[in-house]
Amino acid sequence: MKNLKTILSTAALAAAMFTSCQSEEDVLIDENGNTNSANSETADLLVRNTAADGSDDDMLDGISCASVIFPVVAEINGQEVTLVNESSLSLVAELFAEFTNDADTVTFQFPIQVQLNNYSQVTIANQQELDALKEACDNADETRDDAITCLDINFPVSMFTFDANAQQTGSVVLTSEKDTYAFINGLEDNQFFSVQYPITLTSENSGSITINSDAELATELQSCEASDDMDEEAAAEASTLKKELETILTDTSFKLESGVKAGADFTTDFANYTFMFANDGQLEIRNRLTNFLENVEGEFDAQSQSSVYLILDFESNSEFSALNGTFEVVNQTSSKVELQSTTDSSFKLVFSKI
Repeated sequence: MKNLKTILSTAALAAAMFTSCQSEEDVLIDENGNTNSANSETADLLVRNTAADGSDDDMLDGISCASVIFPVVAEINGQEVTLVNESSLSLVAELFAEFTNDADTVTFQFPIQVQLNNYSQVTIANQQELDALKEACDNADETRDDAITCLDINFPVSMFTFDANAQQTGSVVLTSEKDTYAFINGLEDNQFFSVQYPITLTSENSGSITINSDAELATELQSCEASDDMDEEAAAEASTLKKELETILTDTSFKLESGVKAGADFTTDFANYTFMFANDGQLEIRNRLTNFLENVEGEFDAQSQSSVYLILDFESNSEFSALNGTFEVVNQTSSKVELQSTTDSSFKLVFSKI
C-alpha cells in the first residue's frame, strides 16, 4: 500500500505532466512543422487529450484528477450502498435528490483505490488521505491546464519516430488513449515524433472532424477547450443558482401571482390556493379559504445545466395538471420565482412567497 507522501507525489507528477512549455532547444525536424519533441505544443495537447479523465465520478469523490476504482462501499447521506461500476453513480444522484435542501455526504468504507490522470493506481487508506489528495489536485488545477475531453481521437493512430539527426528510427501504432499518453511521456530528450495524418477526432456535438496537420489539431483542440470552459463556467453558475432556488422554495408556501398561456390569463383559477414546496420534493396544495389540504399529488424538482429549471408534476386527473411542465427559471429572488416553459414560450408562471 502506497503511503500518503507517495500518493501526493504521484498526484503532483500526474498533474505536472499536463503542463509542458516549449524550450529554446526544441527543434522541428521537417519543413511542414509536424515533427515534435516531447515538449512541443502538439505533445502537450496530445497528453492533455489522452490523460485519464477523473471528472466523471466527481459527485462521488470530488476529485478532478482521480477516479474511484469500483467496486466500493460508501454511506451516501447515511445510507450504506455498494457501488459496483460507473452506472451505480445514478444511485448516488437519486440519493442526493431525495431531499432538496440538505448537505449531501459521501463516506467511503476504506481502503479504496483510485486511478490518477497518468493511469497509475494508488490506495487511499482513510478520509485524511482522500482529503489530502483532493487538496493536491485542487492546487494543481490552479497551475495547469485541464484535460481536454470534448474531442476524442479515433484510434488506431500511427506515429513516426526520429532521432536528433532527423533520421527515422521507426514507427508505432497507438490503439488507445492510454497508449498515446504513455508514448508521449516516454520520449527522451533526443527523441522526436510526428503524427501520420490524416486522423479523425469525434465530438458529441459536431461528429467527426478530419485533421491533416499539427496546426489543425491545435486549432480544433484549443477551440473545443475554450467552448468547453465556457460551458463549465455556465454550468457552475447554474448549479449555484439551483441551490439558491432550493433554499428559496423549500418548506415555504407560495401563491400563483401570475399564470399565462397563449395569451390567456388563468391566474384567478388558482387564486384560492397556496403551494408549499416540501423538502422531500412533494408539492402540497392548501385551500386558502378553508385552510384544508387538497387531496392531490404533486412533485417538483430543481435541475441545472447551463440554466436552472423547475419541473412541476401534478397528477393528470386534477385541475393542477394545467401547471405541469419543465420551466426555465428566468428570474429568482428571495420572495419570487418567475418561470417560462421550455417547450412553449407563451406559458409563463410567477410564484410569490406568502
